[in-house]
Amino acid sequence: MLPKIAAAALALSALSANALATDLPTRKSVPAAQPTLSACAESEGIPTDAFGFTTGSDVAEFGSFGPSLTYGGAFGARSGRSNAHGAQLQGSYGLFSCFEIGPYLLGGYTNASAGGISANSSNNGAGVEMKYRLLGRDLHGIGLTVVLDPSVNRTDPDGAGRFTTFNTGIRLFADTALVPGKLYAALNLSQDMTWTGPDPYGRSSTFTASGSLAWQVVDGLYVSGEVRHLRRYNDLGFGNEAGYATFAGPGIYWQATKQLALSAAYNMQVAGKAKGEPRNLDLTNFSQHPVKVKAAYSF
Repeated sequence: MLPKIAAAALALSALSANALATDLPTRKSVPAAQPTLSACAESEGIPTDAFGFTTGSDVAEFGSFGPSLTYGGAFGARSGRSNAHGAQLQGSYGLFSCFEIGPYLLGGYTNASAGGISANSSNNGAGVEMKYRLLGRDLHGIGLTVVLDPSVNRTDPDGAGRFTTFNTGIRLFADTALVPGKLYAALNLSQDMTWTGPDPYGRSSTFTASGSLAWQVVDGLYVSGEVRHLRRYNDLGFGNEAGYATFAGPGIYWQATKQLALSAAYNMQVAGKAKGEPRNLDLTNFSQHPVKVKAAYSF
């Protein structure tokens, strides 16, 4: 009799345990934390120099540093000769998240003549480019960066006194991936305000709007085509226009190694007019054939 009672007790005990177990809440697994998106961390980077003279929106990562050397040429005049050559040595550093600072040195030489009279000059100066990323492509579909670029330049024309030029550039760089991994677009807007001495300083400004498409042919190799429109004013605003010019041309970018990138761009003035000049093209305020070649290295 006792064994039968003990067996029954064990069976009831097991049934009670199962009933209690079904009443307990089921413990769910904790979902994996989603990666935090920010304006500065992109799933796909776009090289800033892949668009020719137009610039992409990416900024240097926090703590990263990279020097670059850029050659700029400007050729073509209405009459006579005008060949300008310039170089800019820059170091760009990710000072903190979304912010890049890039101090630079610049220098150049212009070989020009008009009516048989030489107008050669040399120049040198320095500046600092400061970029802050406002929007990221992963979060907003477009990348958007605001730029402040103050500089000072000392020009020494042959047969005349030296003078100083102060420039402040305010720019917006935007880009987006039209076809991820293949096709990208960029848009730039900028206003350069210039004070030219000696005192009393002359004031002028240049507004630039440019758009570019870049296609990645193979990994690390991009070809681009862009259109840029520039307007020159004889004041710091938009009230006294001196002339305008529209440029178009191709560009190429090659990520030669993990650290080294090479790029080049050429534009030709396809339309324009200077104030008071009846002929087409503005070769008073702008050159006819600008060229840019850049080598950039990252650590």
